[in-house]
Amino acid sequence: MKHSLLLLGVIAALAIGAPAYSQYIFMDLNNTGTCTSADALTSSVTAVDVWLDTNHNASGTPSTCVNPAQPLSIFSYAVLIHASGGGSGTVVFNGWTNAMTGFAETSPFRVAGSDMGTGWLQQPPGSVTPAGKYKLGTLSLTVTGTPSLSFLSLAPDPVLVDFTGFGSQCDGTVFGNSEVLGFDFTDNCGTAAPTGSTTTTWGKIKKLYQ
Repeated sequence: MKHSLLLLGVIAALAIGAPAYSQYIFMDLNNTGTCTSADALTSSVTAVDVWLDTNHNASGTPSTCVNPAQPLSIFSYAVLIHASGGGSGTVVFNGWTNAMTGFAETSPFRVAGSDMGTGWLQQPPGSVTPAGKYKLGTLSLTVTGTPSLSFLSLAPDPVLVDFTGFGSQCDGTVFGNSEVLGFDFTDNCGTAAPTGSTTTTWGKIKKLYQ
């Protein structure tokens, strides 16, 4: 029943589209704290930083919660990343190092095919970090050729953390107090391009909630 209700919520979210507010999650390969076309994978790259700005969109303009009375704080985060490239190269995901002070792992780092995921929660439970721009952590990897990385919205495999997003005092549309990429916000940037791709397909949603 729980999964069925969640699925109905996902269908409703797809029908009405994302709310008119945004946050921004992005990857950084060259320690600039930004995501640009210079952030491209090569065989010399062994680490990718993942950043989240909870209260600004990709253009730098401020964003607010759909309920203006609620802050876009953060008390947890989840990351799903997909590697692609076909004949251009490959990626081996080696591990994740958390960068958020006081956060503990709740969904272990796992790899499923060309995807990885991990989830972390601020301790003690109930603690909250104010809205802002934060480095979530660093993904260690081994690269051959010139593949690319992008964020996934929902997990394509049930062994992975459920979604890319963050827990917040701001109301979410699919997972309660969680801001989910592809539903509650859309701005994101992967490697090798100014804007990474968000993957949200009916097949993945159906598989996730079966």
